[in-house]
Amino acid sequence: MAIKYFQGLNTITLNHRKKCTACGLHLHQLPCYDTTENPDIFWVGLSAILFGEGDVKMPLAPLTRSGSLIKDIELPLKRDFVFYKTNLVKCVPLKGGKIRYPLEMEMEKCFPNLEYELDAYKPAIVFLLGKQVSSFVMKKIGKVVTNLSEDFEYEYFKFGKTIFVPIHHPSYILVYKRKKIGIYIEKIQNLCNTLISNTENDSYSFTHSKVTKVKQNKHFNYPAAYHVTT
Repeated sequence: MAIKYFQGLNTITLNHRKKCTACGLHLHQLPCYDTTENPDIFWVGLSAILFGEGDVKMPLAPLTRSGSLIKDIELPLKRDFVFYKTNLVKCVPLKGGKIRYPLEMEMEKCFPNLEYELDAYKPAIVFLLGKQVSSFVMKKIGKVVTNLSEDFEYEYFKFGKTIFVPIHHPSYILVYKRKKIGIYIEKIQNLCNTLISNTENDSYSFTHSKVTKVKQNKHFNYPAAYHVTT
């Protein structure tokens, strides 16, 4: 299945997306969306959490440890950029009352909702949080994600005017790389500043990077991709 967000999915209303019942997970909790308008940068997590009474119902909310780390990344950048948070799976997958990883089928069913968001907002940068999200989304555009850099020197890929960046999930950093949290934050902040500048110039030639054009896969309907290595 090809990414369709260059083909006018914004004819589908967000209200319709909030009523999605495609995979059945809405029976646990209704789809969760950010309400931020005109964002420059997307964060894409895996799936929603289970909200309690009175919780702020938004993806990657600061009340979570991952959301709190993302907030720390955003804080010095908010004067210049608008951030939008979402998940690949908008509802919460549960088993025996506990959160589980979403099934491949659930990710497939919910992917059109992410396509809609990308088309509606056309962000300059999309950070894909973690191996599962990165592998799934990048596979849609014909790219296999291997290992994420342990030094946080992340590869990024330009499609049209949007740059996709597979990165470690904040929860991974908080558990396994706590001593490097500061480096992780700094690297991603630098990426925000550098990549936004590149998209504003609308150039495929990055002064700090090696750029290789990726051959278009005839089975996918998307613009030619640019594989960028820092």
